[in-house]
Amino acid sequence: MNAQRYLGLAADTRPHALLDHVLLRQQLKNDAELSRALQLAPSSLSKIRHGRTGVSAELMLRVHEVFEIPIAELKRLDAIHRQYLERHPELS
Repeated sequence: MNAQRYLGLAADTRPHALLDHVLLRQQLKNDAELSRALQLAPSSLSKIRHGRTGVSAELMLRVHEVFEIPIAELKRLDAIHRQYLERHPELS
């Protein structure tokens, strides 16, 4: 499934849409590959996936620099994540 179709179907219901989008867009297999590419501890991505932390500006900038994804696209995905959390306060 391509990234645009995935986002159209699922991004509004998944709290970690940004991570999934980057994985699909860059054709990475899993969070371990993503964490290596971004030079982050795997636990950082795990915390985002499990709703224990949000996507920081530093992480967005790193994703932008490493993968050349426009900041506007990353901000849109982060907004989707924030809307999800607003609709599901029990996850915050």
